[in-house]
Amino acid sequence: MLNEQTLYWIWLARACGVASKSFVRIIERFLEPFDVYSLDENEIEHIEGIGERLKAKLCDKSLEESYSVVSFCKKNKIDIITYGDKKYPSRLRQLEDPPAVLFCKGKLPDFNSRLSLAVVGTRKMSEYGKASAYKIAYEMAAANAIVVSGMALGIDGVASGGAIAAGGETVAVLGCGIDVVYPKQHRELYEKIAKTGAVISEYMPSTSPEKYNFPVRNRIISGLCQGTLVVEGDRRSGALITAKNAIAQGREVFALPGKVDESNSEGPNELIRDGAYVALCSDDIIEHYDFLYHDVINYRGLKKAKARSDSELDGEFLEELGICARSYKKEEFSTEENVSLGEKTKAEEKTTAKVLDTDAPVRETVAEELLAGLDETAKKVFAQMPIDTAVSPDALIVEGCDIGDVITALTMLELCGLVTSLPGGLYVRK
Repeated sequence: MLNEQTLYWIWLARACGVASKSFVRIIERFLEPFDVYSLDENEIEHIEGIGERLKAKLCDKSLEESYSVVSFCKKNKIDIITYGDKKYPSRLRQLEDPPAVLFCKGKLPDFNSRLSLAVVGTRKMSEYGKASAYKIAYEMAAANAIVVSGMALGIDGVASGGAIAAGGETVAVLGCGIDVVYPKQHRELYEKIAKTGAVISEYMPSTSPEKYNFPVRNRIISGLCQGTLVVEGDRRSGALITAKNAIAQGREVFALPGKVDESNSEGPNELIRDGAYVALCSDDIIEHYDFLYHDVINYRGLKKAKARSDSELDGEFLEELGICARSYKKEEFSTEENVSLGEKTKAEEKTTAKVLDTDAPVRETVAEELLAGLDETAKKVFAQMPIDTAVSPDALIVEGCDIGDVITALTMLELCGLVTSLPGGLYVRK
């Protein structure tokens, strides 16, 4: 919804940044962003629980960028759904770091009254993974469930294609600006999703697809859904971050089991070992939610879909959607163009392997290699962490950053194998 209040929501979103817990503290106290905008410097200085950098940003009353964003969205038919809108999914309000605004291309489905499932997995998928993701997404969409993914190459794109083929609704959550198609190979898929469902992003328009955006984005994928299905991915896959987010958010995690000697099966198999639900087919997921959503699940559509989902999976249809659905062998995977969404380049995988292959503490030289590719905030947060002592993110706030910056930094440090998250929201150096 575009109105005067939208300007102040964007102003506040820009000030807080993405995945900011400070945003929740502020909006719970002041209720409306205009009330925050109206505060003078002295009043802002006395807001408890937020960092100095955020206070400085709240003192900047310029609305120039907000006007620019609203103008751009009007011109390009992009909906702006703010935290205060009725259309804002209530499930996202339950998060400790909800997006302040969502930019939406298309029509956002009613997540509040329907079953929704996130389908995520590796880009280096096998034929088994591709067929399974397509079939389950196809049948779930035919049963009136909303299928959510990250529109990535591989499993995500194939799942979106399955939902579209079934005539259902699918939502793609981007790790870049709503006007930036990433990966570029999925332009046609982007346009099709926008016509039949919605493409959404919390990032301001024109934000480039930086590597660190995607792990942060994953909390929205899981947060929108009652359950998350992981279809293939090694133990360092970005899909595992989505699953971990789902667990932290109190959502169910499902996993497609695979051969124990396949690297693509490491993630799902370990999730199952640790308590995730086994999903061999769509029935395993539908039956889990039958009690809550019996009246909205389309069982007749599901039955018909089962009879035709196998035959519907053909390369020509996926190609028509612009979906890159080729199955990759590990050695074939392009590291330069396709890497993102929480997975690593081959060079980084080799470096991380040095850490994973030993029980000894991370050596200083290896840590320096890994830290070299991260931003200054991540380096400061890592330096702040004590050795062999678990700490909370709040204890790691350093000068010039707030809690949202710390969470982002910890996510990237975990991806690089430098820290480990523990129950209770604690983190420790490896």
